[in-house]
Amino acid sequence: MYKIFLSLTALVVAFVASTAQASTVHFDSGSAKMNSDHVARHKQRLWVPAHRSRGHLVKGHYIWR
Repeated sequence: MYKIFLSLTALVVAFVASTAQASTVHFDSGSAKMNSDHVARHKQRLWVPAHRSRGHLVKGHYIWR
């Protein structure tokens, strides 16, 4: 009887802990990024020197970051 009570109590505590943790995290399609006070930067052109990509030599080029 004591083992059943102990396992049931552990199950309830685990369930309560998981629901409490899940309710504090909000993943709703990136609205946290959109509503933040962070000012969006302008993209900058950045020079990337020559390198190898998937075994092929790639010449130097610009990328937008």
